[in-house]
Amino acid sequence: MCDRGNACLTCDKFATDRSYLVEHEQQLDLLAKLIDTRKQAFEARTGLEMTNENIWLAERRKEQLALTKIIAAVTGPEADGQAVRGAGTRGPAEP
Repeated sequence: MCDRGNACLTCDKFATDRSYLVEHEQQLDLLAKLIDTRKQAFEARTGLEMTNENIWLAERRKEQLALTKIIAAVTGPEADGQAVRGAGTRGPAEP
């Protein structure tokens, strides 16, 4: 049980399955667009490129990696319709 109210993609308590694949793919696509938009806005405002050391960008990259791992886990042959937990960690979710 999470005491924060929202499941985090990088939390080992987060569980999902293939039935949410479309949502995960959409979220990954929207996240990529958000990153591009924010990087462009940052550059327009500061005249500098947003680097990977930027804390906002670093956290969004973690989310991208987590979503990529989740998508791979729920579509992979070892998923077999089972829920996966954590940022795409292998193995079924605990009940």
